Amino acid sequence: MYRMFVHPDGRPGEAGARLMARTGQPMARQAAALLAIDDPAARILEIGFGPGIGIATLAEAVPRGHVTGVDPSQVMHRHAERRNATAIRDGRVTLVEAHAEDLPFPVDSFDAAMMIDNLHFWPDPLAGLTELRRVLRRAARVVCAFTPPSGGPPRGIKDLFARAGYAEIATHRRGPGFLLSAVTGDAT
Repeated sequence: MYRMFVHPDGRPGEAGARLMARTGQPMARQAAALLAIDDPAARILEIGFGPGIGIATLAEAVPRGHVTGVDPSQVMHRHAERRNATAIRDGRVTLVEAHAEDLPFPVDSFDAAMMIDNLHFWPDPLAGLTELRRVLRRAARVVCAFTPPSGGPPRGIKDLFARAGYAEIATHRRGPGFLLSAVTGDAT
């Protein structure tokens, strides 16, 4: 399971990427819709982009904007690069090999962010959410989503976001999935 979903690598990672590509579209659309992006030139970040389904969905939502994805898996980079080749070539999508706890971006780089089915795999979720808040502008919206196969959200997820300095934290049930939305607050 680790090489299939947590840090996809080799043949198990390839199988995981294909499975995520077949089943990920509904949640990617729900998470992007909950972001409520109203600026077609927005700068959006996706953490743990997997095979690039969410990246493609976000790129559609910001036709004059830019989508950046971070994922530590080279397998997922290959899949996402193929899926988003045109947007990458056009300079609308950038994929970066990185971890949530160490985002290689300046303060206030993004207008919104989302993550699907991966927060519970981060080595230090509090550090990752704090780092994410650093690269988001003030009052930026964040959506964290989980599909049933992922095992759902970790216990105390709302408290985790609050401790990381987020505000307006709300949970949403969409079909069998779970989504959390929040905005960056003033905490440092």
